[in-house]
Amino acid sequence: MSASGLTETDVVVVGGGGAGLAAALSAAECGRRVILLEKNPHLGGTTRLAVGSIAACRTPHQRRQGVEDSPEEFFEDMGLFNERAGLGDRDNLELRRLLADESSTTFEWLLGLGLEFFGPMPEPPNRHPRMHNVLPNAGAYVYHLARHAGRRGVELRPGLAAERLLTEGTRVT
Repeated sequence: MSASGLTETDVVVVGGGGAGLAAALSAAECGRRVILLEKNPHLGGTTRLAVGSIAACRTPHQRRQGVEDSPEEFFEDMGLFNERAGLGDRDNLELRRLLADESSTTFEWLLGLGLEFFGPMPEPPNRHPRMHNVLPNAGAYVYHLARHAGRRGVELRPGLAAERLLTEGTRVT
């Protein structure tokens, strides 16, 4: 708290689902002081309601099954999903490339946090099994991410909704 009674921080993350928790933890791992705001009384957002799967290539799980996969094949296969869904020009090639290239690193990061996965399972039109399901359910993402975020000093504030962002120039205040 500052002399004015306001909290000062480097990063404010709005939303305590899987993406928000991962962003908060990543910022804390980079040495930033982080506050995470979640409007609901508990963390988890829609992640808690999800199946809990992650598609990834070049994972240890694939290697154990003898699956030879590559980010390039993953990138191409994601395009097939988009074609079937009729997304047309809404496909963001830059983000698809990032997902394909970083899926293995992300998967390893999640394993390092203590998450366990079953699979990979086939999921057409993927040419290789890539679908990994978290055990025992999607709540494991929330549990492990929140636990590690707390250990890294992230200030978790469930039950506190962000109403608007106040700015001074280019800074959120």
